[in-house]
Amino acid sequence: MAAAKKTSDAKQFPAKAGDSAGEVEQRSADGSEGVRHVKEFVVLTESWPGTGEEAAHAANKAALVGEAIQRGLHPRGDVSFDGAEAHDDGLSTVLTYSVETVPASVDHTPQATTTPRDVIEGVGGDTSKAGD
Repeated sequence: MAAAKKTSDAKQFPAKAGDSAGEVEQRSADGSEGVRHVKEFVVLTESWPGTGEEAAHAANKAALVGEAIQRGLHPRGDVSFDGAEAHDDGLSTVLTYSVETVPASVDHTPQATTTPRDVIEGVGGDTSKAGD
């Protein structure tokens, strides 16, 4: 019975078996790069702000951090904007962001987790001007 539990834990929490990158990949809907959680946002190209872009990026970065936490990953440090590319539909742009993470199942310093509040406070505490 103990062996079955261990196998089940390893499947659900690969990081406990030493595969942190595998657990991040398993928990990241848009992909991962090692232990970096990746998130793609698809926006209408004509709606992407020409001004207020920094606030829009900050809002997306905060959303990425929140999603990572909801998926059982603890973000660490700054979120990076990894680039933009045209979507196949010809009308949209794909914005890609990523952040270094630690699977919650093996995090021994959860107090070091970057939160959405940390991201928003890092840009002055206000993303309400996004897109203005």
